[in-house]
Amino acid sequence: MIDQKKGTYILIILALFLLITGSLWAQNAQIDSLKRLVQTGKKDTAMVTTLNDLSIEILKNEAISESLTYSEQALELSNKLGYLKGKANAEKNLGLAKYYQGDYLEVLDHWTKSLETYEAIHDTLGIAKLVNNLGAVYYNQGSHTKALEYYLRSLRLSEKTKDSNSIAQALLNLGGLYAEMHDYEKALEFFNQIEKYQSSISNSDLITSYLMGVGEVYFEQGRFDDALKYYEEALAGSQNITLRADNLIKLGVVEFKMGKKEKAIGYLNEAYRTAQANNQQSVVVQALIAIGLVHKQDNYTEALRAYSKAEILAKQIDANDELRDIYQDLSNTYASKGDFSNAFKYQTLYLAKKDSLFNLKTDDKIRGLQFNFDLDKKQNEIGLLEQEAQIAELQAKRQKYVIYGTILSLVLVVFVAVGSYKRYRYVKRTNKIIEEEKNRSENLLLNILPDETALELKQFGKVAAKKFESVTVMFTDFKGFTSYSNNLSPEVLVKTIDYYFSKFDAIIEKYDLEKIKTIGDAYMVAGGLPFPTDDHPIKMVQAAFEIAQVMEEAKLKVDALVVPFDVRIGINTGSVVAGVVGTKKFAYDIWGDTVNVAARMESLSEPGMINISESTYLLIKDTYRCEHRGQIHVKNKGMMDMYFVHDLKDRPVNKASVANKINS
Repeated sequence: MIDQKKGTYILIILALFLLITGSLWAQNAQIDSLKRLVQTGKKDTAMVTTLNDLSIEILKNEAISESLTYSEQALELSNKLGYLKGKANAEKNLGLAKYYQGDYLEVLDHWTKSLETYEAIHDTLGIAKLVNNLGAVYYNQGSHTKALEYYLRSLRLSEKTKDSNSIAQALLNLGGLYAEMHDYEKALEFFNQIEKYQSSISNSDLITSYLMGVGEVYFEQGRFDDALKYYEEALAGSQNITLRADNLIKLGVVEFKMGKKEKAIGYLNEAYRTAQANNQQSVVVQALIAIGLVHKQDNYTEALRAYSKAEILAKQIDANDELRDIYQDLSNTYASKGDFSNAFKYQTLYLAKKDSLFNLKTDDKIRGLQFNFDLDKKQNEIGLLEQEAQIAELQAKRQKYVIYGTILSLVLVVFVAVGSYKRYRYVKRTNKIIEEEKNRSENLLLNILPDETALELKQFGKVAAKKFESVTVMFTDFKGFTSYSNNLSPEVLVKTIDYYFSKFDAIIEKYDLEKIKTIGDAYMVAGGLPFPTDDHPIKMVQAAFEIAQVMEEAKLKVDALVVPFDVRIGINTGSVVAGVVGTKKFAYDIWGDTVNVAARMESLSEPGMINISESTYLLIKDTYRCEHRGQIHVKNKGMMDMYFVHDLKDRPVNKASVANKINS
């Protein structure tokens, strides 16, 4: 599985900075030449330009701290000379360096100042580029509406300047934004406008990104012939190694979709070699995934080799999205090969990685909300400082303008009150959103741990082990599950387990019991913890009856993809020790002889029956009709009395199975 959108649309946004900085591969000779000019020590506008140029060239080599130093020197000298254009460029360069550091609040601060200076000197092209940059910041923070507002403004300004590069950049960003929002018709509308400027665009990377963007939209629409045409045109004109390797992958995938396997393999192998030669690790992973995709239908060995190499590299560079896709493809490939053991293994890894990425996306949403909150807070602080300055000025003129000053002060108070009220409403809405996200996170924790345990973990960072004198433990297990699983596809196997365990979960919640864990097809439950109760044996037995009923109902073929099984159920009552295991992916668990005996009750039970120990029997015998099985040998325990539970005592005797008794 290949996420083609991921590469193209990110490259479209990166083209923004290609336009600002030019080529990303700076020449050391140019840097040395600029440094020699700086060492002359002149204090004129030409030196400001030199310092700004030097900061950009150094930034291309990713020396961010050194770039910031030269930008700050350019800003200081510009202020001394009153050179506004130099000041605007210095603020822009400072924001760019902060962008690479990920400090987006600082980025907005510098770029807003740069924008104000460009506006003061009526530099329309500079304004257009800064507005475009600000749109990119909001895009990266997930605020598509705000990004769209800035991109459209940048386009309008760029059209006034008639600068082809600036116009194309705005159109490219608008097309990429709509494509990511899956509005492909709108994306093509903006992409196709670039064509009329193509002959006058000096930045070749913009042309390549535009052609790949159009090709990507056609690919998503299933128009493979059109996608191939644009990908080939992009490859022919590409001078950027990063774009070229990504382009080769897309050509390989579209050729494969069109049934041209040999051509696809040729493109993908070239993409792999190009990416390796230029140390583009993430692109190497994408190429290997695509190679696996092409081979997995008829050459399992080559497919597995490609996926395995991709898995190793993806782990090294923390490419978690790609790793999730690799696990899924490995599971499908092993299933097609008939190796269901490995198929199940990678299906499990895929589901775990998928859940992990979901949690990360949730965290990203919370960080996005926090960014907007911090930004608004900073803007309000600036506004309050400006108001305080106005008040101070009025106080200085108080002697002369007492009456007017008083009136103006009252007006200002009204404005502050209105602003504060609006601010209060905004903060209230924002806090509500943050609270909802916090509740979602807490619900996830409560889904893993009991309420009391989760609270203790949040307060102290750890959970102390506790002993419970009376706990009822139940184990369930599906008869013949291991032999069946070797002949089932991973999809059917997982769907079957999910169907039964979801039903079991609802029953356990109904009776206020605690699900401890699942191990394969085994399901473990405890009653009487974390809060001790007196009725946990009764509730556990009733839950066992309903679990047996679920298994019987499944035999009526509720779903063709759900495999029917018989269930063995075992229950025991006694003391246990409970606590949380581990510091990462922690789990609530219980230990003790009671747990071991409960497991033996299950393994010595019979299909469709509820087998209980003598300790449980003594607690439920007045409520349920039980059948003494005699003494049966239990490993490591010797001979033990066991009982089958048949029915509630106030119901008529019925010799049918447990499930049939429940239905009576």
